Amino acid sequence: MLHMTDDIKIIHSPLAQTYSAGGHSVDIQIYRTPDTHWVLEVVDERGTSTVWDDLFETDKLALEYAIKAIETEGIGNFITKAHNEANAAEPELLKALAQGKIQPTTQEVQDMMEPLSDEELEELDQFLLYGVDNDEAMTLDTLDGYLHAIAIGPQTIMPSQWLPKIWGEDSSMMPPMDSIDQLNHIMGLVMRHYNSIIHGFGLKPPLVAPYWDTCEYDIGEFEEADGWAYGFTEGVALNLAAWKPLFDSTEGQQWYRPIGLLGEESFSADQGELTQTPAQREQLAQQIEDSLVNIHAFWLPLREAVYEREISQRMRTKVGRNEPCPCGSGKKFKKCCGSASGLH
Repeated sequence: MLHMTDDIKIIHSPLAQTYSAGGHSVDIQIYRTPDTHWVLEVVDERGTSTVWDDLFETDKLALEYAIKAIETEGIGNFITKAHNEANAAEPELLKALAQGKIQPTTQEVQDMMEPLSDEELEELDQFLLYGVDNDEAMTLDTLDGYLHAIAIGPQTIMPSQWLPKIWGEDSSMMPPMDSIDQLNHIMGLVMRHYNSIIHGFGLKPPLVAPYWDTCEYDIGEFEEADGWAYGFTEGVALNLAAWKPLFDSTEGQQWYRPIGLLGEESFSADQGELTQTPAQREQLAQQIEDSLVNIHAFWLPLREAVYEREISQRMRTKVGRNEPCPCGSGKKFKKCCGSASGLH
């Protein structure tokens, strides 16, 4: 059964503003979620962001603290210090990657995307069954369906949003474990499995290998994808509104139908009739791989567009108002494209 999950809401303070002095400007940003105090962030004209670790009970206190910090150091020194600290904190490897000086080796990429071995799948299966003290924790087939929905859906969902649900309702990012080494090991297995799903869909042709068990009945052995399909619906439920265009399309409804019939509690009036026997459920399970390929293709243009926009926003250089305008006019930015009357 699908459950509507609210998106994380960010509340922006009306006190957020641009602070200017001595020929420099910074943006003071103040925001919070409905359940937290206020976060203070200052973004300078070079695009460097300074975020305070401490939260503020009111947005007024956050604004006063920001202005006091800037005026105490002087806005020029504040910007220079923030820029130097950001450069010093940036890992050398990430810096080199951003500058295009080095690329990950083929082996490093393969290691991150390497599918779990049979032994590793068994280890993860046993941990989910016996290592998590929560009756609502996912089983391995449910986890696989859950990760497939997250991997091929319309939006990128951060692990902090989807990890807790693996271990059961009201759980934290990771369940209690005996040691940090065990925690890192289990987390590594989950993330590698997730990465291998993404990697498989990126191949030409896609490599699609959903994981579910077979069950022995008196009449024979049949594939059982009910748990996998339920996991997929839980992944969809993380951002149900974003999936609406697929469900509104005739083709999308057809692709999702075998998953919904097996995974949702009340999918359609004929659900009981179509899932009554093991043979019927196996027939639906065997339609899922084609459905996944089509659903992935449906959302791919949107995911690529969002990804390109995010990369562009991260990597583009922010132009200071006293720097040469990037349009090539030879004028200062504030006298050219940075002027409201001169935008072009």
